[in-house]
This record gives sequence, C-alpha cells and structure tokens, in this order.
Amino acid sequence: MNILVLGGGGREHAICWAVKKSSKCKSLFCIPGNAGISEIANCKNLDLNKKNELIRFCKEEKIDLVIIGPEQFLEEGLSDYIRSKGIRVFGPSKKASMLETSKAFAKRFLTKNKIKTAKYREFKTFDSALEYLSTTKYPIVIKADGLAAGKGVIICKTKNEAISGLNIIMKKKKFGSAGKKVIIEEYLSGFEVSYFAFFDKNSFTKLGYALDHKRAFNNDKGPNTGGMGCFSPTKKMTKDIENQIEKKILIPTSIGLKKDNLIYRGILFFGLMITPKGPYVIEYNVRFGDPECQTLLRNLQTDILKIIDYNLKDKLSDITIRNKKQSVVCVVVASKGYPGNYRKNKILKNISKAQSIKGVVVFHAGTSLEKNKIISSGGRVLSVTAQANSIINARKIAYKAIALIDWKEGFFREDIGQKNI
Repeated sequence: MNILVLGGGGREHAICWAVKKSSKCKSLFCIPGNAGISEIANCKNLDLNKKNELIRFCKEEKIDLVIIGPEQFLEEGLSDYIRSKGIRVFGPSKKASMLETSKAFAKRFLTKNKIKTAKYREFKTFDSALEYLSTTKYPIVIKADGLAAGKGVIICKTKNEAISGLNIIMKKKKFGSAGKKVIIEEYLSGFEVSYFAFFDKNSFTKLGYALDHKRAFNNDKGPNTGGMGCFSPTKKMTKDIENQIEKKILIPTSIGLKKDNLIYRGILFFGLMITPKGPYVIEYNVRFGDPECQTLLRNLQTDILKIIDYNLKDKLSDITIRNKKQSVVCVVVASKGYPGNYRKNKILKNISKAQSIKGVVVFHAGTSLEKNKIISSGGRVLSVTAQANSIINARKIAYKAIALIDWKEGFFREDIGQKNI
C-alpha cells in the first residue's frame, strides 16, 4: 500500500516508524513531516488548507490510505472530505470528533450514556460563570470548551484562582475561540491514565495505556503543556481496574456511538482519573496522544496497517492486538521557555549517538533540516523513548541517551516514570 500520514510531530514520527515496519507498506509519504520523519518517509510541504491539492497529490501518488495525526484536521472535517473522494482514511468523522473538539458535547454524551465523569456545569458567558464561582465548592477545574493543544485546563484551589482562570480563558482569550464557552467541573482525586482503544462501527479492540506528565517541570510544577513525557506500565493499574474500564467505560462508549449514529473509525483516547470509587472519564481525545503514541507504538507487535485495515472494514472484533511485555519510558526534550515563548533555529547534535544505545528510539517533533543540519522549529522538539525489562531500567537508558544529545537550548523533566511505579 502507498500510505500518507498527515502531521509533523512526535506522534506522527512514531506512526510513520510503525507503518514503515509493516510488510504492507510499499511507499510512505508525510505532510509536512519533520527532520526525523524525512529519514523514513518522503516529506511534502503542501498547504493542507487547500484540500483539492491534497486530493490531487493522493491521486498522483496512488495513495491507498491516509492516516490523520492532529485533532485540528479532524475538527475541520478533513476525514469526511478525503473519504468522499473515494480514498480510505483512518480518523473519525467530523461529527464523531466532537467528542474531543467540544467538551460540552463530550460531557453530554458521557452523562446520557451513564459513564462516570465529574459533575459539571456549562457556561456560555463570563458573567454567568463568575456568578457560579461564588456558590461552588473548591477545588474546581475550569476547561475551555474547544481545542487548546492540551493546555486549556486550569485547576483552581480557591475562588480567586478561579476568577483568574476564567479571565484567562474568556476575557484574555488565551485559547482563542476555544474559550467562548467553558466547562466548570468538580475536582477528582486519584491518578491519571491515558487509555487507548481502536473503535469501528460495530466494536472496539484495546491497544493499551500510558501515564502522562503534563506539567512543565519536575514534581508536577509549572504550567500545563502538551505532555513532557510518559511511561507504561504501572503497578497501580490492576486487572480489576482494567476490567472496570472495559465494562463501565469502553462498552458503554461503543453502545453510545452506535445509538447516536456517530461514525467512528479510528483510535479513541480516554483521559481517565482512577479514583477510590473507580475510573472516571476526564475527557475523550479522538486521536493518538502525544507523547503516549511514541510510548505505546514501541511495544506494539501486531502490524499497525493490519489493525487499520480491520478497523476500516468494521471488523475489529476479528483481531487481537499483541504487545511486547516490556516497559517503555518517553522523555520529551523541549525548547527552553516552552510552553511560553521559546527560541527556534538552534542546531541539535549527536541524536544518532543517542539512538545507538540499545533500546532507544528518538522521535522528532519540532525539528527541521537546514543545510543537512537538524535545527529546532517548535516547543516540544524530541521524544526520547527507551524500552527495557522494567521502568527503572528504561528510565536509566532514556536519560543516558539524553545526556549524549548536544543542545544547550533544551530542557526536560528529570522525574519521568517515577510517579505511580
């Protein structure tokens, strides 16, 4: 098959890496890609806002399958458009993607299908939300309704913090139109898990889970980011918890999708809080997580293109996904200043030396090539993954690899994989 992957982050590099290993892959293209992806795929810099150019490219290169990485393309209905042109595409419909692109839509779906989630209220105006802040108990969580690159969530311990958070989202419009509407919900205590399963029109099959580190700095300090690293597995995820997730969350979600005629063919990412009362859904995401994707695909044994083929044929019930019984730690190396202002166009050296360590694969995110040199072009720049027989050993290998990379403009958390081991 001729495959086209859309996107240019660490997640898309991991997808390309997994696709390239498949015996079903004949040619691999990526738009726009990055410096790392260009080593394994033919990268093109097309304007994806010009959909007719994308379709023309697909026809010229005889593309058999398009895999959509970023959520914003799904919000724009790109999967529907590509599918309407007779090209197979991995990614849910625009309507089904509202499970991520509107938190209010997701909350209503969860409530209607009796899936455990935090109690919440929905607000369309600043004044009505402000009035509610005087009546509620603290701590609370304020969320921008729309897409905010994983950063539109503010945990507020006091009323003053809540007023400040509300101002940031609705008055200062830090997240743009995503903050036109907000969700205010109760704060849940426990540990967070990113859980993944492939869903089709009829059924689902489980991929696995990882634990993400969202805060910028050690010990979960600093602002929220798109993710500074993650790991899998954890001893805290018992068989009982996994059974509860399937029975109380995955199955009701599958039934709810069918009831609401939401055409879902793709990966579904459940942001879960494992509380003393069991698992609760914090949010849905309608694509692979980043950096969870980099972690989970390191362990995937089943051919990813085989899984996608079964998914698009609505035959997921006929396939069992197999994973290596290994531990994986992923550490994100980001530009200093991220998630705020940061400098670009700084040269990175010795990435190949880091990759020479057994068990290490470095996935590129914000990188590009300039005169055959790898330079930084984004906030999150590299995802350094290490696979070993334990989290402790995977951590050692990952940080050993990072120590070899020569890039003074970068920073990373030193505690990835320590929590919930």
